[in-house]
Amino acid sequence: MVSSVKNLWFRRHLLRVLVAANIKRQSKNTVLGYLWWLLNPLLFTAVYYLLVVIIFKRGGGNQPFVLFVMVGLLAWKAFSDSIGQAIIILPSQGGIIRAVSFPKAVLPMSLVLSNMVFFGFGLIVAVVISFLYGPKYGTWPNIYYILIPVVMALQILFTTGFALMMSAVGVLFKDTNNIMGHVLRMWYFLSPGFYSVDHMHGKLRYLLMANPFTELMTAYRDIIMYAKMPSAFDLGYALGIGTVTCFLGFWVFRKLEGKLVQHL
Repeated sequence: MVSSVKNLWFRRHLLRVLVAANIKRQSKNTVLGYLWWLLNPLLFTAVYYLLVVIIFKRGGGNQPFVLFVMVGLLAWKAFSDSIGQAIIILPSQGGIIRAVSFPKAVLPMSLVLSNMVFFGFGLIVAVVISFLYGPKYGTWPNIYYILIPVVMALQILFTTGFALMMSAVGVLFKDTNNIMGHVLRMWYFLSPGFYSVDHMHGKLRYLLMANPFTELMTAYRDIIMYAKMPSAFDLGYALGIGTVTCFLGFWVFRKLEGKLVQHL
């Protein structure tokens, strides 16, 4: 069954089932179960607090550097985990793909949505931390929190397209997983995870602004840290890149889908 929009719509219940299964699998065979959804970002933050504040003595000035890093890293982790998992999802489910007729695109799409659910729980922790920083830095909860789902939707749009492309390419080219590991690592350092794009100038700034994660990270920080509405440029650019990437991802996946089963 081809992964057309029509078939995906008629099999949307399968997408919900796969997302739920992915989420349950993360807490399966653990003592604390679903509590890990909150503990993981908390421990994640504790590690960076130790590294950034205690060891490197950063975090002063006019903003909480730990929160700055955390918001960017959580957004990036949702993306990089989705891509890394999407590359290997089709080979790992080869038996089911050969035996059952269904739109294969639901497999990488379910990974994207599952990771965004975990990202949502990470943002809850980030909001709690911003509340704790409120007396010193003014990072109180604000009305612009209602725009967080909008920014998440833009991230889903971009990540879905990229995940679809990589999942198809990963079947045909076995080295994709190793190559993308290095590409994603370099991509993160070309994103404002540890630094603000405002500190960059000239051609480097233009290069960073072309990276869609510059706009996404900036939008999350504008809302959570600075209590202001993300700029129309950031949202518009993320929407444009996300839409193009999503259409391109579906086109590539549909183009290669017929060959995938032969290579599994």
